[in-house]
Order: sequence, then C-alpha cells, then structure tokens
Amino acid sequence: MGQILSNPVIDKEHHSGADKLSAFGLCAMQGWRMSMEDAHIVELDANENGKSGDHIALYSIFDGHGGSGVAQFAGARVASILQQQSAFQEGKLAQALLDTYLATDEALLADAALKNDHSGCTATSILLSEQQRLLVCANSGDSRTVLATAGCAKTLSYDHKPTLVSERSRIYAADGFVEMDRVNGNLALSRALGDFEFKSNSSLGPHEQVVTCVPDLVSHSLDYSRDEFVVLACDGIWDCLSSQECVDLVLHGINAGGMSLNDIASRIVDVCCAPTTEGTGIGCDNMSITIVALLQPGESVEQWFERVRAKNHARPISFALKRKVIYNYFEFPEDESRIFDVTTKKPQDRYPGNGNGSGAMDVDETDADAPEGTSGRAAGIPTINGIPLEALLGGGGISIAQGPDNQPYLSGNLSDMLASFRSHYGAAGGDAEADGEAEGQDKVTEADTEADTDADAPAGNKASER
Repeated sequence: MGQILSNPVIDKEHHSGADKLSAFGLCAMQGWRMSMEDAHIVELDANENGKSGDHIALYSIFDGHGGSGVAQFAGARVASILQQQSAFQEGKLAQALLDTYLATDEALLADAALKNDHSGCTATSILLSEQQRLLVCANSGDSRTVLATAGCAKTLSYDHKPTLVSERSRIYAADGFVEMDRVNGNLALSRALGDFEFKSNSSLGPHEQVVTCVPDLVSHSLDYSRDEFVVLACDGIWDCLSSQECVDLVLHGINAGGMSLNDIASRIVDVCCAPTTEGTGIGCDNMSITIVALLQPGESVEQWFERVRAKNHARPISFALKRKVIYNYFEFPEDESRIFDVTTKKPQDRYPGNGNGSGAMDVDETDADAPEGTSGRAAGIPTINGIPLEALLGGGGISIAQGPDNQPYLSGNLSDMLASFRSHYGAAGGDAEADGEAEGQDKVTEADTEADTDADAPAGNKASER
C-alpha cells in the first residue's frame, strides 16, 4: 500500500471553468499518502492560435509513483509539447496524442534533473474537437477515462496491468518478468511516462520496452443527443468505484440540484477517501478527478445541467450510501451529516472511537442525499438492511453475511455470480443495449487492446504503487 500518514491531508485543490465547447470541475486531494504525486491539465482551447482554426480542448490526469517529478513535468509541459506536434497542427488528433506521449518521454530524458529520476506517472488524456465533433482518448497506465452516454458508462481507456496477456507478452519479450502481479516484482502497472529503469534496452523501440509510454488510442464521434460528460480520474478513484458507479454518482449530483461540477468532483473524492487506514488499503491513495461537460453548440453550463436532468437518469444511489457500501467494515456515526467527517473536519474535530474497524454496519433506510421524506423502501426499491438492492449489485461486489452476535454485515464479491447469470441467461438490459449502440461509433486505433482487459476490475486491485 505504500507509506501512509496517521491522518489524511484533506486540503483540496479545486479548478473549474467553461467556454463554448466544454465545462469542467476538478478536485485533487493528497489524502493518506505521504505526499501528493498527481498532476493534471485543463486547457479549454489548446489550439487558440492554431492554423486550422479548430477549437480543441485538452484534459489530462497524471498519477505519479515513486515520486512526483515526472507527473509534475507532464502537468507543466504536455500541453506545449502537444502544440508543437505537426499532427496536431494538421488536425490529426489521435496521432498527435501518440506523438506527444513519445515526445514527453524524450523531453524527460533530455532534462538533466529528471533523466535519472526513478519516478514515473500514468497518463490519461482527451482531446475534444469542435469542427470534427470528435473525442480522442489516449491512455498509458491505470488511470482511466469514462464517457457518460445516455446515462451509461462507456470506457474510453483500458487499465494497463502486467497481468494482462498483451502486456505480459511484451514484458517477457523484453526480458522482464511478472512477479506478485508486478513488473519485475516492483511496478503494479505496465505503461507509464518515465520509469526509465524499465526502458533501458537499447535494441528495442519505445513500444517494445518492458514498460512503454505508448498509449492506447480510442476515437469517438460525438453525438450530443446522447453524450453527456466525461470523467478522467486516477486509480485512487477507480479502486473504489466502477466506471458505472462513478457515472451514477455524477448523475446523482446533477439531479440533486444546487451542485456545480466542482462540488460533485469534491464529493466523489469524499466518498472514496478511506475513513481509516485499518481496512484493506483501498481509499488511501492520492485522488484526482476531472468531470468534463460536453456542451452542445450555443449551450451554457446551466442549460447543460437542465438538459441532463431532463433525461431523468435516476439511480438508487447517493454519496452517503455509496461511502457506506465501499467501507462496509467501518461503523459510521448514526448522524448522517458526519459520514464525511474524515474529509471535511480536521483530526481534532472528528468523531472519536470509530476507527477500530469492528462492529456491524447499520444503514438507515433514509438516503441522506435523497429528497426529504423519501427512502429506497418508500420508492418501491427492494432493500437489504435499508440499502437498495440495485446499489449493492451495481458493481460494488457486496453480499450479506452473518457476523458475531448474529449481526448481519456486508462482505464478499458478487462479480463471479453475476457473470455466471449473464452467461447462462444472456441478461442484456436497456443500458447494455444503449452502450452497445454507442460502441459502434468508436474506433480503437491501438492493436494492443485485448479482450481480457477489464477496466471495471473489482475494488481491491491496488495499483500505481511501487
């Protein structure tokens, strides 16, 4: 899990903005880690002075490991490196991102202070083109980018883990090995910027090294009648939430009203930050998330909120409820207003005595973030211990078990059972059909993406650690 603090650093970095193409809200927090190793880019118009006249937005998340040097360099330099690429100037966005990732590694090696730096960082980036009505995603590592289309999570990137067949084949071909699910027993991801100790074979090209910076590339033609927003986040978020769960939380914040994109991003960080370090290690990482609204031509941010709310993508979930489901081993205070104490109060002001990780979880039927007087049961949604069943089956991998003193508690993993159901009964709901329709619009341009890649791996697969 890496070194952690006795109390999390809860000061948050916030950014927000909007123009005619997109709007965004960003939140980043150090959390329980010894230092902050994430960086980011938000460029509403990266092509402001470009020859083509196209309006192109750039968003990136960089998740550092082994130090912050490479991530900070990427956050400061990638936008300018992109603008220097001839493919970018010609409007060839996928090629431009590929060239940018390669050029960034070259720039790191040319930097006297960083060429011998042992740190690295994952990178996930998108370019949005107004003229081409195109979204292009590049990804190296296990940060992730997800598109919300018609309320469904559509994965635009794939987590690069050394256990994947495609990644493991390259690693062994470059005389590396995989031990304890890590590259050379050390690195829990297989693609990254930096990490030059894994790129030292001079007889191999950049795409053949034990660890490569070469990204997977996915191009998606924008359909503003269906496509709503994009989420870019580091693995500190994805360790806790599946892609669909994150989309559902954003939709919950939108439907609640009165919350900005920045507010929603901040609350998702609160949901994911562990209440104690005595659990599994999940929720103890740095956390960064950017929510990008896809604005129709001439649409304001307020009109975008109204448009998405009008679709009524209702989900049996809330921020407070999801936090309880993720950390089901923790005895949260009965006062629902204090469920987020760990990320909103200084250590001396937090509730005492709940960090022992023992005791059964008792969930109130009333959703703390639902309209007054409503609950899962009142709305006709089946519940278990007051928790809507759909919330438990929505990717959290939770089951009910009997604990000491015959007290029920939540544990286990339902993913295998659900997969079995799908394979035997061919379950394909409306959301899956909608996602399939959107899938047909996309073009994957990196051959290394394999069917065995699981972007929504169960929570508990800790990554981006050395």
